[in-house]
Amino acid sequence: MKFGVYGSASTKLKEEVRLKAREIGREIARQNHTVITGGCPGLPYEAVLGAHEIGGKAIGYSPAINIEKHVKIYKYPVEGFTEFVFIPKDYVYANDPLICKKYRNVSSVATSDVAIFISGRTGTMNEFTIAYDLGKDIGILKGSGGIAKEAITVLLRDIDKSSNSTIIYDSDPVSLVRRMIEIYEKKKKSFL
Repeated sequence: MKFGVYGSASTKLKEEVRLKAREIGREIARQNHTVITGGCPGLPYEAVLGAHEIGGKAIGYSPAINIEKHVKIYKYPVEGFTEFVFIPKDYVYANDPLICKKYRNVSSVATSDVAIFISGRTGTMNEFTIAYDLGKDIGILKGSGGIAKEAITVLLRDIDKSSNSTIIYDSDPVSLVRRMIEIYEKKKKSFL
């Protein structure tokens, strides 16, 4: 199972939220699943580091065309990732970092089986709306701030659009991951 983990790429993180993001990565790895992120620093990277600590797998969907540009242009981390997926070199907007970040968002969310959101800003909201539109099951880490505080709730109240997504809120990182697994497996069985 592939867990998309999305949240603020800022490196100015509240310690409590940073530790919970890392525990999400550990729990995903403990359950023998894969962490998927946008290859960025911040809260998603904490999940990568958590998975890495116990030998888990983490795939980074980079907005760059190769590892050199991933580091040089975006100044994104590489430690802890087991694999990267890059933007195609011949992509018409490959030299536009803003467009490449959105390309990366669509690709990483599409590949994920479920998505977890921790805090976040506009980029995270973009990933949330993609997950919602694609009907991915969504977990939100309560108490993490950012868009997880109120913006998602307001958006869901006001958009007047249904989705096949099941959305759960949980303040405990281990419980959140386990509940997401239960939801995914239950839906998978209902399709058999």
